[in-house]
Amino acid sequence: MMVRKQIYIAPEQEAKLKRLAKAAGRSEADIIREALDALPEATDPVLSALLSQGLIVPKDSSVSREEARRAYADYLKLIGKRKLGLTRAVLEDRARQK
Repeated sequence: MMVRKQIYIAPEQEAKLKRLAKAAGRSEADIIREALDALPEATDPVLSALLSQGLIVPKDSSVSREEARRAYADYLKLIGKRKLGLTRAVLEDRARQK
């Protein structure tokens, strides 16, 4: 059994949907159903990674204030080591604008 739904999508999304349906030789509805089936229902992968590393804890967990502070400090150390690829370009652009 199918349920009829009306949705609003952006013009770019409509164009993409039409291209995908035509290329696959399938209906637009079938493409939407497949996309919905492909969406994960589990926890966000970023949250899962942070949980697995002990950098965040679930709400129902009893964590001391000190453990929470330590986990947050560890998280800040972790992200502080990363370098964004655009950092130098952004800084150079700002210097030129002065």
